[in-house]
Amino acid sequence: MTSTPTRLEAGDWEPLVEILRNELQEYGGLFNLLGQQQDRIIERKPDAVLSINDEIELQTRTVADLRGRREAFVDDLLARVGQPVPGSLRKLIEHLPDFVQPLVEALMTDINHMVRRNRHKARQNHLLLSRAVQLTEETLRVLQPENFTRTYGRTGRATLPTRAAAVSRYNALG
Repeated sequence: MTSTPTRLEAGDWEPLVEILRNELQEYGGLFNLLGQQQDRIIERKPDAVLSINDEIELQTRTVADLRGRREAFVDDLLARVGQPVPGSLRKLIEHLPDFVQPLVEALMTDINHMVRRNRHKARQNHLLLSRAVQLTEETLRVLQPENFTRTYGRTGRATLPTRAAAVSRYNALG
């Protein structure tokens, strides 16, 4: 004999749906900021990149806070229906009314999709920034090769001389 799962009431699951909607919205906001960051990188506007980085950091904290609220709320609901805590939203779904389950599943799917899109965009931005730094270093190597003479320390790691060493060399030449 299988037992029917305990069903949650509207007052229990409605705040969960609201939290999920807010979380999805904030992930969308993060995606937009990452897109703006990418535009600034491509436009070669370093001050704008630094500015948007602060906004991205704030938005990332907002998303993390919402995720934490959701996880705590899910754990609270799981405890109410006698399920082990900590748990997952997926385990909670069977305790929601049948007409709410597709909504929560759709919100979960959309959130997971936005997480993947945000990670992809962040990786793209990281690659763009890495390439920009690499190109800048290559340009500086051509323009100021004396500042990029590699030496090796005791640990075997390559090091670059300090700016003071290059300046003092020119002073010695008179």
